[in-house]
Amino acid sequence: MRMFRFAMVGLLAVAAALVGWRFARPRLHRRISPPVAQAPVGQTVTPQSQIASSQAPTQNTLTQVPTTVPTTESVGRPFSIAGRDYTVEVQTSARSVVAMEILDAAGAVQFRRTFPSLELSDELQDWWSVSAWLLTGTNGTGLLVKYDGFSEPSAPEQEITSWFQVFGVLDGKLVPFSAPLELQGGLLDENASGRTYKAARPLGAQADIVEFKAWTGHCRLIFPVRVDWVQGKLSPAQECVKTAGELGPGCQYKVLPEDRRGDAITYVRLWPNPDEKSGQPMKTVVKKDSKVELLTALVATHWLEGPSNSAGPWIFQLDDAGSFGVTPGGVVDTHASNDLWLKVRIDGKEGWIHSEEDFYALGLPEDE
Repeated sequence: MRMFRFAMVGLLAVAAALVGWRFARPRLHRRISPPVAQAPVGQTVTPQSQIASSQAPTQNTLTQVPTTVPTTESVGRPFSIAGRDYTVEVQTSARSVVAMEILDAAGAVQFRRTFPSLELSDELQDWWSVSAWLLTGTNGTGLLVKYDGFSEPSAPEQEITSWFQVFGVLDGKLVPFSAPLELQGGLLDENASGRTYKAARPLGAQADIVEFKAWTGHCRLIFPVRVDWVQGKLSPAQECVKTAGELGPGCQYKVLPEDRRGDAITYVRLWPNPDEKSGQPMKTVVKKDSKVELLTALVATHWLEGPSNSAGPWIFQLDDAGSFGVTPGGVVDTHASNDLWLKVRIDGKEGWIHSEEDFYALGLPEDE
């Protein structure tokens, strides 16, 4: 009987120990397990497929939770230039790009740019964005990088201001061919194919022409840029100079079509030449079904390689940037010496216009 009691006590002790371990084990596990870390949320920066419009990121991107922890992301696939692969990487923080690097296949940094910090508020959000394309021409291949500054809410404008920079290989090293160049305009859709941007045509045996669109105040002209692959240099493909108070032939540019015609019947004054003293203007009726063609823009343009001391749009600026495009000021002022003259063809009749009334009659866009 005594032996039976000892056996029962032993069994009860073992059972109690098992029950105690069952309850104690999960508590111990929860206490010593580390908490799961939350992945930081950042903006995904990729090359923009809509070359001409250069649109800002979507509203969904803006509603992401900002983070102060920088994240590193690649902009597109590796780019093959002169037999070597290069990758463009960006660091983002609080939805904005804070730094950009170009690395070779071994991971060595070939170029690095940092961006000015931006303030965030409940009412206004600003951010930097970076896009990249493989630039291909008949005489060479390089990298075309675009820097954008976006604000939301933003004031309406016909063309945003961006900065463009071309890179190529010289003496076996990838180098920038110029400082970033500020332009109110962008790239041409027809020259883009996925992540590749094609030069418009060759120029001699060592250079190619890359075309940009530049906003004039009422239309978009084509601004050709010469890319010299041998010297590693950018320059305007045509020189716009002013002598004896008049713009030279190099200041005439091809114009992109605009389609914002109204329904009302009106008329414009067509001058035989881009000068009000060239003769009597011809009044030409413009009907709803009139065929209107924009042929040539005569306007002062500029090319500035070094720092332009421009504040850029709002708070966005790059201290080392130059600029090119239509010369600010006087573009839509008919009393200025560098105002816009536009050659048009209306139902077969050709002539030049340059007054606000004539631009309005043709329904051409204007800055708001």
